[in-house]
Amino acid sequence: MKKKLLTKFCAVAMAVAMVGTMVGCGDDDNTPAGNDNTTPGTEQQGGNDQQGGDEQQGGDEQGDDQADAQTYDFGGAVVRVSGGIWGDINPDNEGNASYIEKMDLVPQLEAKYNIKIEYVKLEGDEGLSTTELILAGFTNGQCYADLFCVGDDVTIRLRDYLVDISSFKDELQMGSIYVDPVTWYGKTYGFTYDNMGSVYVMAYSRKFLESIGMNVTPTEKFLKGEWSYDDCIEYFTEMKEQLPEGTYPIAVHSNHWVSMAPAANGTLSVDSNGGIHLADDDYVEAINFYQQLLDLGLASPMVDVVWADDGSLEDITEPYGMDDMCTATQAKDHVLTMVEAWQMSSLEGKLEGEWGIVPWPWGSSVTCTPGEDGYKTLSENYHTAQSIWTNMVAAQKEYRGADAQQIPDNVLFQIARDWCDLCDANGAAARYRMWEAEKNGEEYENLGYTPGTQGNFSTMEDAALYDWLHSRVVVDWAHAVASFVRTNMNGYMTIGGGQDARSSGESYASQGREALKEAFGN
Repeated sequence: MKKKLLTKFCAVAMAVAMVGTMVGCGDDDNTPAGNDNTTPGTEQQGGNDQQGGDEQQGGDEQGDDQADAQTYDFGGAVVRVSGGIWGDINPDNEGNASYIEKMDLVPQLEAKYNIKIEYVKLEGDEGLSTTELILAGFTNGQCYADLFCVGDDVTIRLRDYLVDISSFKDELQMGSIYVDPVTWYGKTYGFTYDNMGSVYVMAYSRKFLESIGMNVTPTEKFLKGEWSYDDCIEYFTEMKEQLPEGTYPIAVHSNHWVSMAPAANGTLSVDSNGGIHLADDDYVEAINFYQQLLDLGLASPMVDVVWADDGSLEDITEPYGMDDMCTATQAKDHVLTMVEAWQMSSLEGKLEGEWGIVPWPWGSSVTCTPGEDGYKTLSENYHTAQSIWTNMVAAQKEYRGADAQQIPDNVLFQIARDWCDLCDANGAAARYRMWEAEKNGEEYENLGYTPGTQGNFSTMEDAALYDWLHSRVVVDWAHAVASFVRTNMNGYMTIGGGQDARSSGESYASQGREALKEAFGN
């Protein structure tokens, strides 16, 4: 880490906000009972997904030639903060290394604005009623915090009480991919500090594939542009012939498939204007492909399917997870499955050696020319979907504490941005550089916060591919509006229950449009 910017924080523009769980699995209110494997990983919600762990504090010298930052004097006003990236300064963490590290940064933020940062907790919150508890504060006249971090779904439900930053978001100097996740029906309610593009991939044991005589890895297939639906069926068929009875080439939970596979075929479940695409041709094709893998015996089967009297899916057991993946020395249920960024640090041990990643395959809506680095010819509609993230938001002025009411909305968000930049220089640099490129009409490829670093990956080949995935990231709002649009139930009914993807998609899309119209009036 360079000290230069840390020592002159108040003198150098936090427009040196240069160049932010995801995590957890999407679920909706209608998940079949007893399906215990539908929400793995929810102990982390969005946040700084930093594959590689190269987080730094403070900035670097890039912003030194920018105008001096404006300083402020709010007379020691108390700003109450909570959640997400503020969590390291939660007094409950006192004594932890991260607490000590971040508390050392607080005086710099306080000095620039002459404020006092106070961490507050949402009393009574155990993660199940967060929205209701925050709403109760609003309806009683004051939010529990002035600046706070919440998930995508909570943001949607609190929107009427949050500051709309649309008129000044350019002042924050952040690339569009960091404000898009908080832009719903044309209004922007804050920003995300997440490493957008740190998304779900599929992983496998390279050693295991070698042990059964598979001389080409899924990663190599993707890099050569040979990972279309037809390519996958051919590859998985060859693999299945080498596998012992009861082991399958792939197992992806339906939640994860509907989260990621449609984007790789050029579509989304739900867009930021409330458009629902569950019955679109490219979406239906993505669903049909996994149904085909099941029918061909190439994907681990769904079992214990129970239908209710009304024709809905009451229960199902879906294969999921790294615990059932084939390791370097042992055949298990499946070879490939979904992993999240935060899980990657444990794969080396779980799979007993070198492992690899492969992105999601594509169908007829996407074009690609196979060959050396063929994946680089993938058409622009090949995307990786960010489906869960964390947002930085602020209570509207009348709901803030008396001290924070003195601080204009745009400055309050500058305080929030400055904190994110202090905590993670790599994220600051990425956010600023994307904004700068877009401002100049240039194309900027978001390669994430630590491009070019191997991190927890076994090979640089995988690290470089993961970097590339950041350049294709789009925002899918399915998880955020899960209480209105039953995307996951559509996945259960089609992938798990074998229902027709077109008719099911049309039904759930129609229901979702009515629910969104009632909730948002659009």
